[in-house]
This record gives sequence, structure tokens and C-alpha cells, in this order.
Amino acid sequence: MKRAKLPAAEPKPGLGPLDVVSGLAYRIFGRYSNGIAEDSPWLREEILKSNMRITPEGLIALAFFGTVLSALAFAAEIGIALVLANPLLLLISGAFAATPPLVFLFIMRAPRISQGSRSAALDNELPFVVGFIVVLAGGGISPIASIRRIAGMTEIFPNAAKEAKRILLDIDVFGLDPVTALEKAAETSPNKPFAELLYGYTTVIKTGGDMNSFLSNKLKEIYEARSLKVKKSSESIGTMAEGYVTITSVLGISLFVLFQAESLISNSTSGIQGIEVFGLLGVPAFSVLFIYMLNAIQARYPYVDYGPYKAFGLSAPAGILLFVLPIPLNLFYHTSLALLAATAAPMVVAIRAGREKSALEKALPDFIRDISEGRKIGLSPEQTIQSLADKHYGLLSKHVKKMSAQVSWGVSTVQVIRTFAEGVKSWVTREAGMLLTEVIDVGGGTVRSFSDMADFTRKMNDLESEKRSSLRPYLFINYFASIMVVVTTFIMVYFIATPINFGAASKFAPPIKPLNKADIDILLTVAVFESWFIGMVAGKMGEGSVADGFKHAFALVVIAVVSVVVAQAVMHMSIL
Repeated sequence: MKRAKLPAAEPKPGLGPLDVVSGLAYRIFGRYSNGIAEDSPWLREEILKSNMRITPEGLIALAFFGTVLSALAFAAEIGIALVLANPLLLLISGAFAATPPLVFLFIMRAPRISQGSRSAALDNELPFVVGFIVVLAGGGISPIASIRRIAGMTEIFPNAAKEAKRILLDIDVFGLDPVTALEKAAETSPNKPFAELLYGYTTVIKTGGDMNSFLSNKLKEIYEARSLKVKKSSESIGTMAEGYVTITSVLGISLFVLFQAESLISNSTSGIQGIEVFGLLGVPAFSVLFIYMLNAIQARYPYVDYGPYKAFGLSAPAGILLFVLPIPLNLFYHTSLALLAATAAPMVVAIRAGREKSALEKALPDFIRDISEGRKIGLSPEQTIQSLADKHYGLLSKHVKKMSAQVSWGVSTVQVIRTFAEGVKSWVTREAGMLLTEVIDVGGGTVRSFSDMADFTRKMNDLESEKRSSLRPYLFINYFASIMVVVTTFIMVYFIATPINFGAASKFAPPIKPLNKADIDILLTVAVFESWFIGMVAGKMGEGSVADGFKHAFALVVIAVVSVVVAQAVMHMSIL
């Protein structure tokens, strides 16, 4: 007789690196961290508001552990410096004396840092989440039921889904009533608008107020706060744009002037290496830093289209190969050709994706408004979609016709719209599509639900248009910076070479050693390399995405080449 096979045991969740290290630290320093944790009740609250999964005792033990390791590393470094009897190495080692206390402070402040990250991530999704709850509330769905739906929408609302799961964990696992669970979530949320929303909701429940009116007013407040944040973000970006132009253009020109002065005094061109290092290393480093800083202050969406980046990954080797091949061109033209080859494919992909995204987001509010009007005259969602198949919505029209055909084949409306939402590359359109499926799924979609959704999508489209228009001027700043780098480089070269070419040197003027064509070629190559990076920053600064920087980088390289060709023709000189 065969024995019945027992079901395989479920694999135990593995411990992460932080869990392993903190466990080791607690075994070593647990006796000390327990006492400190008892005297620091605020630390538990800080951890609850963060994304960290660690106890206060474990965090303190981890801070001690990191401090001891850094102190041992510092002592070993000092010991090596003393054994080698190297004063310079000893001086460098002494500069790291503050490392152990800094490590301790950083680990203890880690929950506060995590709070900022958690709050910022939720802040980007909050207007859409509240709009989602408002629209479903118009169809008779309670906010708690909406939270349950949000918990499963990890692709659309990844951060809001985490917050929803925290609330449902207290309700379904720990047995808290919904009001208490929401109040607890509000107390432990680092995002003030979200906490106020939860507090307000529980207050309305306790007092028996109008829930729909409260949610509509809260959504209006969040829109106003979002609009104000966009304006403040634009002002911050403007300040950063001025700083970036100062560093890349003004500082580069200043270095060129200093190089020219050094050439006049020493009759040497040895200072040209400083300009080359600044252009080839300094400007790319500053550009990456500025992109990181812009990413921290700009509103971001959970969905990222990686198509342009994949295209760049595929075309970059072709650009490198083109640069390595022994083509009979000057280094300036050779480098420009390689940069254009590496950037052409991602530029095309980014332009197509951007046009499709913009067209869909612009037409979507009109489409949903038309569905709302169809519901008002008694048409079902299926009949409304079929009646709109011949209406012009730009790029959205082909999707509407496809949805109409699928509905005529007997496919459910929810599945049709979900397929449409999953197939587009615009997060706003995907979010609106998923919301539309929820509206239909809750009972055929009431007239009020469709009307609320039409208003919501229109407001979000207006907000996106306001953000794009406020950022557009900073594109011209970067274009001006790039053109100034190339043109001033050419003009400086012209002024250095003019006395030699035209015999204008005076016996009273100091002799000037002219730049040879190789040096000029390198200087212009550095300028076009800088322009390429400035274009990448322009995409992030003016359109909110590094992917959009490919088209600006391509355009600036072309402008640089054209500027040099035109400048040579106007000044009647050949420097390459």
C-alpha cells in the first residue's frame, strides 16, 4: 500500500542582509541596546513611520556594531601609516577620525531618512489615489472597500498599495476595527496629507457626516497643494538651472581665459590639459549630480518606459565602434559622428513614446466625458464605446476602434479596457484605464461615477500641462549654455590664432605661441562632448525625464557641428 505523499512544506521566507547583520549585532551588543531603547521611546515611533523592519534594540545594536567596525578600520589605517612612516598618509588617515561617530549618527538617523523616502513616494500617487476613492464613492463603494481594491493594484499604485496592506493587516490579522486601524495608520504615516485624509475619514464616520462631500473637498485641497508644489518645484529647478549654466559654461569660459593669460605670460600651451580634464570629467560629473538632484525634487510616476534606455544600450556599442574605427576625419567630427550614432535610435524611440503619451493623455478626458454623456442618455458602457468608434480622438482613436471591435466579439468591457490600459506606456492613461474598469466593475458604472471620473482626468491633464509649461523655459537655458560653450571656444581659438595668421602682432605685445590644429581639435571635441551631456540634463530639467534628453543631446551635437562649420565660413579661417 502506497503512502500518501505529504504536501511539500512552504519555503520559509529568507532573511535579508540587514536582518543577518542586525541579528549578529544584537547578539554582541544586545545588553547595552536594551537599556538605551527603554530610555528612547521616540525611536520606536520613528521606526514605525519608516519603511525599516527592525526593532529599536536592533537598530541601536547595529549602530554600535557599525561604529566599532569603522573605529577598527580607522585604527588599522593609522597603524599602517605609522609603520610606513609616511606623513602624507598619516595626514590623510587623520581626516577620517570623525568616521566612527558619523557612522553611529547615520544609522540612528536612518529611520528619519526612510520616512522622507516613504512620504515622497506616497505623495506622488496621492492625488490619483484620492481621485480613485472619490470616483468609487460616487458608485456607492466605501473607502474601506476602495482600500482593499488599492491593495491589489501594485502595478498602478505600488506605494499606496503598501499603505493599504498595512491597514488591512491590522484589520484582517490583528482584529482591529476599521476606524481604529485607520487612526493607527494615520499616526504612523510620515505623509501629512495622507494622515489628514485618514483622520478626516474617521471623524466623518464618528460624527455621521457626508462622506462624499468630505472626499470631494479633500481631493480639491490635494489638487491645490499639488499645483503649489509644481510651482515651487519649477522655482527650485530655475535656481538649479542657473547654477548648472554657471558651472558648465561660465566656469569653462573662465578656465579658457586663464589658459589664454597663461599662454601670454609663459608662451606655452601647457594649461590646455586643465580645460580638457574639466570638459571630459568635470562636466559629466556635474551633469550626473544635477540629474540626481532634479530627480529628488521633481514629481515622479511609478511607471517608467525603459524603451529609450534599451535602445541606447543597443546603439551605444555601435557608437563606440564607430569612434574606434580609423575614419579619416578630425577628432571633433569623428566624436560628433559617434555620439550621433549612439543617440539616434534612443532619440527616435523617446520621441515616438513622448508623442504617444502626450496624445493619449490629451484625448483621454474627452473620451471619458463622452462615455459619461452616453451613460446619461441611457446607453450601456458597451454601447457607448461602440458608438464612439468613429469619433476622432487622435492617437487614441485606434485604441477606441480596437475596444469597439473586441466588445462586438463578446469580450467583457472590463477585460477590454484592462487590455488597453496594460498596452499603453503612459502611467496616467494606465491609471485612468484601470479606474474605468473599477467603475464598470462595481455595477455597470453609474452616471455620477463616470462624471466624477471625467472631471478627475480633466484636472489631472490640466495639472500635467501646467507642469510641462512651467518647465519648458529651462530647455532654452540649457540650449543657450551648450551653444555658448561651443561658440566661445571657437572665438577664443580665433583670437589666439589671429595675430599669427594675419600678422597683427605688435612689437609691444608679448609673443603668443599659437595653438596647433591638434590642440584646437581636442578643445572643440571637449566642447561637443560637454554639449551632449548638457542635452541629457536638458531632458531631465525641461521635461522631467532623462529619456527625453536623448533628443536634446542629439540636437545639441548637431548644433555644435553646424556652429563650427558656420563660424569657420564667417571668419574665413580653417582650424580643422
